[in-house]
Amino acid sequence: MTVWILHKRDDDFETVRLLEAFSASGMEAKVVNPSRFDIVVQQCHRGKIRYDGELVKLPDLVLTRTGSGTDYFAAAVIRQLEKLGVITINGSEAIDLVKDKMHTHQQLAKHNIPTPKTMLLHFPVKSQVIKDEIGFPCVVKVITGSYGKGVHLCETRKQFEATMELVDNLGSKKTMIVQEFVSATNGKDLRVLVIGGKVIGAMRRSAPEGDFRANITGGGTGEPFPLTDEIEHMARETARVMGLDIAGVDLLFDTNGYKVCECNSAPGFEGFERYVGIDVAQAMVSYARLRLNLTIA
Repeated sequence: MTVWILHKRDDDFETVRLLEAFSASGMEAKVVNPSRFDIVVQQCHRGKIRYDGELVKLPDLVLTRTGSGTDYFAAAVIRQLEKLGVITINGSEAIDLVKDKMHTHQQLAKHNIPTPKTMLLHFPVKSQVIKDEIGFPCVVKVITGSYGKGVHLCETRKQFEATMELVDNLGSKKTMIVQEFVSATNGKDLRVLVIGGKVIGAMRRSAPEGDFRANITGGGTGEPFPLTDEIEHMARETARVMGLDIAGVDLLFDTNGYKVCECNSAPGFEGFERYVGIDVAQAMVSYARLRLNLTIA
């Protein structure tokens, strides 16, 4: 059985760990860069796929690790692999849905999963509308992004107006959302990993001093957090309604429970393995083997 890890890098922590875990389980795995593919679609045929200009033997399974960085070309490659009968974890539709933060919250709200109140911004921005609907402080986010990048806390209406003025004058009006600031969670959140419909663990992340974003890649720290029925249910349901086989679900602490902040289709897990002590790479490999009807290693 052969596996492709679809990613633009082969030297980051997660990719190295996955290659090690696949090798230890006796499976052949290699990293393939989506930008190096050529795909051909033709009538009455499922099409062809080339890598570095050469026709290639298709793998049995592709583990997609492009996440929110899945551009149009990478998405087309994943769709082509699916049409050629290759198992993809995660699939193209789920990746496309979850990388759009507004669409994510629309989907979660449809299924009655608690989320921060969210509003799509358009220019010119009317701060009175934001005050009436969201209030201040508020959190402004770009529509697609990860690792806490493109996320900004506006503590006052004046700060919000100044930020919007800056964005407007840059001349690159990115699609953005604004969310209520959940004060009970300030500087802390939960990263919950779901693999194959099972919650494998939770990590409480704490932001570095002077920041409200708790991402490990941004200097945050982590610690194990005990699972509860509520945490497990929210994380599993989030992964299910988003169509994700593998999901990193970020929960905010609220006064009466939790709210789903974001969901990730290619969650980083270096901090999770370091602080929680769970072999996430092996859990992903075991799920891949399950999808391939192989004995769990």
